[in-house]
Amino acid sequence: MTGENSLLSAHTLGLVHYSISQKGDRSYNEDAYCHARDGDIVTFAVADGMGGAAGGRHASHFTMDLVRKERLTLDTDSLATHFESLSDQVKQEQRNLPEFSDMCTTLAELRIDTCTQKAAWAHWGDTRIYWFRNRRLMSVTEDHSVVQSLVTAGLISEKDAVNYPKRNILLGALGANSEVGPSTTSIPVDLLPGDAFLICTDGLWSVLNKEYITETLQQSRHVQEWISTMAAQVESIGSGSNDNYTATGIWITAGSDKTLPSIR
Repeated sequence: MTGENSLLSAHTLGLVHYSISQKGDRSYNEDAYCHARDGDIVTFAVADGMGGAAGGRHASHFTMDLVRKERLTLDTDSLATHFESLSDQVKQEQRNLPEFSDMCTTLAELRIDTCTQKAAWAHWGDTRIYWFRNRRLMSVTEDHSVVQSLVTAGLISEKDAVNYPKRNILLGALGANSEVGPSTTSIPVDLLPGDAFLICTDGLWSVLNKEYITETLQQSRHVQEWISTMAAQVESIGSGSNDNYTATGIWITAGSDKTLPSIR
């Protein structure tokens, strides 16, 4: 067993991951998440459904089922096409189920090739992907939302955006008549042991700022502690007004693949 682990650690990038999804103070949870493997590539995805309690839940879970079946590649053009195809399938499901004709969903997906030690990601909507190196924030995806477009244009500050009245209006999502398409990394990025990722819905990032997320990462001994600490803080701050929130944390290690159990 020891020899097998040494062989794997010499040729593959290891990872540990942990996920949590809670309904917050709502009576239902429209979020969903999944992870899947295809050869050397593993994918992690998080979705936030919209269109009423039943419609939003169906949209996010339907999309996760499609993600699990996808052939995985780090080619970014293929990743963008994959998102467009998923959106078309959500629209077809709208036609198949008229009671869910208004459903749509955000999606953020991170793919890691454990052999080439590279990653690529894409998102549509305001579910975010944060990338950390040496426990410091490298980048975060830019939301496809009205409020983010105002921040990008310099019309309001990030601080003002937190309480902006149109914060939840999206410019793009799967199954919607989107004004903008999905965004992907321009090329796959090289990974290093110690890199970390957070994929989360707005129920988490709208409550916890980048500084807190980074500080909590720096203080955590393992990925489960990181995600659980942030979830506890969301519950504490919300005080009865929490939205659904979902978070998946992925830490890159130097050894063979390891998996911690997930909470659904």
